[in-house]
Amino acid sequence: MANENAVAVQTTEQNQVTQALLLDYLKTMNKGLTEQQTKQFLAVAGTFGLNPWKREVYAVTYKNKDGSTDMSIVTGYETYIKRAELNPNYDGFDIQFKGSFKQGKITKQGKNGPWQVDALVPEGVVSCVCTVYRKDRQHPTVEEVFFDEYDQGNSMWQSKPRTMLKKVAIVSAFRKAFPFDFGGMPYTSDELPENMTGADKLNAQGLQEVSTAQEHPQPSTNQAPQANDAENERKQAQKDANWQKLCADMRDRAPEVFDNFMKVHNVKSIANIKDSASRKKFLDDVKATIDNAATAARAEEEAEV
Repeated sequence: MANENAVAVQTTEQNQVTQALLLDYLKTMNKGLTEQQTKQFLAVAGTFGLNPWKREVYAVTYKNKDGSTDMSIVTGYETYIKRAELNPNYDGFDIQFKGSFKQGKITKQGKNGPWQVDALVPEGVVSCVCTVYRKDRQHPTVEEVFFDEYDQGNSMWQSKPRTMLKKVAIVSAFRKAFPFDFGGMPYTSDELPENMTGADKLNAQGLQEVSTAQEHPQPSTNQAPQANDAENERKQAQKDANWQKLCADMRDRAPEVFDNFMKVHNVKSIANIKDSASRKKFLDDVKATIDNAATAARAEEEAEV
């Protein structure tokens, strides 16, 4: 009898990722997943050949505010670097910090009121710049991320802010430098709300410092009063219109590249991309692909001259 959770799984000589291996991991480490969550994990891990026993991918469950249980797919950020090493055009990367941190205190809010904890706090604006080099590109890919945009205020960001910010910069830069290799790969946990990444479970396993999480819609909150429904619908309609215009403008820049990106990543329609995080990632990846194609075209023209 065929396995009802059967999906296509990529088997590589490096990882030997098989469906049996993935199911064995889920049965051992994540017994409470629903059938749909199991299929989702098998699809993501199988597509990218991620081996959970090598700490390349995890399934982490978390509670929504309405009491329901959801899942994040979490992958080690070093996977990006390891996979880039397999690309013959990869030529290394550099990290540069702007600004500094000092020992101080931050205020937290709890049920019993505010309290202060020791932490490394930024002195002004602090950012990290990751530069990725490719042998087939004339110009490197440069990505700058800012501390105040990603700080989650948890113990890791309080004690090791440079390490956490560096991870965000590396993953973001590698995604843009290798869009065809990493298109669809998970976002880092440091780019998402902490409640969606199972940070407490990962910390218990000593994995939080090297983890990334599958992009996922924001957990649902209590429904707004009915009087606000019309206003919410109006705002959503405006967001959808802006999204369609951005995609149209992007396609006008390079129709063939845009259409090929949609085909390669099996995106049937931009209307299927609903949440804001997914839309942002899609546009970032498409832009990086178009920019890389333009750079390659210029290089060919210069070579001919």
